[in-house]
Amino acid sequence: MKQAEPQDPMELVGVALPGGSMHAMATCLVEEYLMLGFNDQQLLSLFRRPCFAATHGIYRARGEDYVRALIRDVRHRYTETYRAGSNTDE
Repeated sequence: MKQAEPQDPMELVGVALPGGSMHAMATCLVEEYLMLGFNDQQLLSLFRRPCFAATHGIYRARGEDYVRALIRDVRHRYTETYRAGSNTDE
C-alpha cells in the first residue's frame, strides 16, 4: 500500500461552506461517532482536542455545556430510534 504523502491531492479535507448550520453539522458528527460506538467521553474528547478542527471549532464557538447537551440529546434520539426500530414484528 502506498504511504500518504504531505501534499497528497486525495487527502480528506473538510471545509466550511457559507450559510451552513453549525448545529446541523455538530449533530451529524455526533451521530456518526455514536454509530461507530463512541461513548460520551470519547465524543467529548473529539471536541476538546484542537487536532480535530471541525469538532474543536464547534467546541470553541459554542462551549463545553453546548457540546455535552448535544451529545446527550443526540444519544437519546439515537437510542430511542434504535429501540423503536428493533420493536418491529417481522
